[in-house]
Amino acid sequence: MLLRVLTMKVHPERIADWMAYTKQVGFPGMLGQPGCTRIWRMRRPDAEAGEYQVVTLWDSAEDLARFKSSDAMRGLAASAAGLTIPPHGEDIYETVPD
Repeated sequence: MLLRVLTMKVHPERIADWMAYTKQVGFPGMLGQPGCTRIWRMRRPDAEAGEYQVVTLWDSAEDLARFKSSDAMRGLAASAAGLTIPPHGEDIYETVPD
């Protein structure tokens, strides 16, 4: 399993739009990708205004890599244009079995 944490800054005046977008388009679009099994919208208590993390759980590194090079990824990124302020940070974690 692989956990991806995408950190982004949402335009402060567009937070409501971004929340609606993630709920209606972004998250369903991600969950429709092979290997993407869970998704969460997170916010640190001490975060700057508009700073959020989107955490996705993937079956494998190959599934995430396939998504990152897909037309679906490009389409989701294009449909979210104007809601966030680039650049976005990305951290990847592998689960460690007992």
